[in-house]
Amino acid sequence: MPDIPFWNKCNNKCVMCTNLPVFARQRGAQYGLKEQIVKLERYRKGLGPVYLKNAARAEFVSLTGGEPTLHPDFFKLLSYFRLRLPGVPITLLSNGRRFADARFAARFCAVAKPPFSTAIALHGPSPRVHDAVSGVKGSFAQTLEGIRSLLSIPGAPGVEVRVILHKKNIAVLRKTLEFLLGNFPDTSAYRVTVIHYEIEGMSLANHRGLRLKLSESAAALAACLPLIKRFGDFRLYHFPLCLVRKELRALCWITQPPEDRCYPAGKCGRCRLRRKCAGLMLEYMKHFGDPELRPVKR
Repeated sequence: MPDIPFWNKCNNKCVMCTNLPVFARQRGAQYGLKEQIVKLERYRKGLGPVYLKNAARAEFVSLTGGEPTLHPDFFKLLSYFRLRLPGVPITLLSNGRRFADARFAARFCAVAKPPFSTAIALHGPSPRVHDAVSGVKGSFAQTLEGIRSLLSIPGAPGVEVRVILHKKNIAVLRKTLEFLLGNFPDTSAYRVTVIHYEIEGMSLANHRGLRLKLSESAAALAACLPLIKRFGDFRLYHFPLCLVRKELRALCWITQPPEDRCYPAGKCGRCRLRRKCAGLMLEYMKHFGDPELRPVKR
């Protein structure tokens, strides 16, 4: 199943958002309740291309935005997706701010029946860092309260905290992980996923201030290895296996479709880890090339 644009409006203005402002300016009606139902039923019946990203993958659904929780028919539409996709894991990508409202969070948990998870982006360990990335003052406090709210509800859907690395927050990765361990010590209650930023949308427009090499991200992760080992479930997205420490390779996942990644023949063709590796993101290859890659031969 695909990545589904659930709603095109957002209450954050993240500097590394993969959407451009034109997305939010589209008519909200095309993402309305009726239109979303029609799209989903067409997709389920195989009636031509409906969704663009990961359309060929059948093992999951990602509900994206914009910010999905702002949809005027959020609960109705969420209930419909859960009803029509029984047994399919659904992940809601969110900034978590609306979950700071305890009543909203409780209603959400009543609708989001398993298998279901909520992936919330945390950009740093403080308002100074997080709000600078989200573009909204006060968003750190709401996001943090949203995470707390979901974790406090018995039987709530799984919670995933996503840390998207770029130049504006790489220096505080250690402090961010320490912050999570200090504020949410029961690491069995949530997952942490660290992601190297994608170069598209606003991320491309703001790239001068975000520019970060994978090798720099990998070095920061290596320095945090003792902290990483303290989490019950820790994942890495978009990292070539040759760049991360051996101890971290098992944490690396391939999440992008084949058409969005590449394996430079001069490097990856000689690497024994090629078949299990995420390779390089195509846009990353355009901007940085492949000098960082070091094929693993044995």
